[in-house]
Amino acid sequence: MRPLWKIEKAVLDITAGQYVRSLEALRFQIASAQVGSFNNSGAGFFSTLRVDPSSPPLIESSPLSGAYGDVLGIEHGMGFIVFLEDGRLSVIEGYCNANVATTGFDFERAVFDLMPWESRFA
Repeated sequence: MRPLWKIEKAVLDITAGQYVRSLEALRFQIASAQVGSFNNSGAGFFSTLRVDPSSPPLIESSPLSGAYGDVLGIEHGMGFIVFLEDGRLSVIEGYCNANVATTGFDFERAVFDLMPWESRFA
């Protein structure tokens, strides 16, 4: 397992801000989150998360609206969704908004500017 990369942490932090009823539980889970596996799908990525099993479960239903925004080197940006399993963070999915290959893209060092989904429609 490894610590969250900056882009993964940003997605989770932005997601937490959109779920006020679960904010405290989300913060607790994010603080303990580690990545068990990472898969660059070629059109984005999947990060499988592990959180402290004693963390309080979320009352929200999966999936959670994550974030969207610009990622340097990925034309038309990316969107992000956060999935839960039994009320706990389980997967971050990052997907390209256009037909852009991410094979070989270094998400660990990604430069990005992300925003909450809710701001897209404001």
